[in-house]
Amino acid sequence: MARPHRLATAARSVAWGQSVFVGGLLACVALAPHLVLKASEVGVSNFGVHATTVVPYGVAFVGSVVGLARASRHVRRPYGEAFAACAVCYGAALVTTYPYHLDTGLKDLHDATGIATMVVSFGLGVVALARERRLAPVLAAHLAGLAVGTVTLVGAWHLLFAAQVSTSVAFSVEATVLAQRVALARST
Repeated sequence: MARPHRLATAARSVAWGQSVFVGGLLACVALAPHLVLKASEVGVSNFGVHATTVVPYGVAFVGSVVGLARASRHVRRPYGEAFAACAVCYGAALVTTYPYHLDTGLKDLHDATGIATMVVSFGLGVVALARERRLAPVLAAHLAGLAVGTVTLVGAWHLLFAAQVSTSVAFSVEATVLAQRVALARST
């Protein structure tokens, strides 16, 4: 029997994937800080279309997809499907990044995948809160990020990067805790 302080395979997978995600984005910021340090900041997707940041950006998203997909196989139903849906959203966001600047239709598709990713990850956060009440402050930060994202979407304020960072960090915590709480007994 596993010791209680050890993370289950599912939680380790999520934690690893989200660490790669955050680490990749930090590398992007270090390589091209000018993309986010301006009055009208851009979103993380802009790192995917610049030669200096395309590799760490791709690694970030692939890490998240792999971690979430792996976790989906180590948690019970219906949580596995929720983790798989998050993996698909992150994958779709990555794939639609590269051509989104070519025309309006591709940009709209990419924006829709970004919105879907934020909504699905928030849904997983709500589910995590139902399983672990101590996540209330994390979910509040996630909700604040969604609010900033919504204000950005309607054009009143442009803080997309801040919204994406706060929702991503909150999601990382929520998903790791949820994976630990709903892990299959054999995955420890």
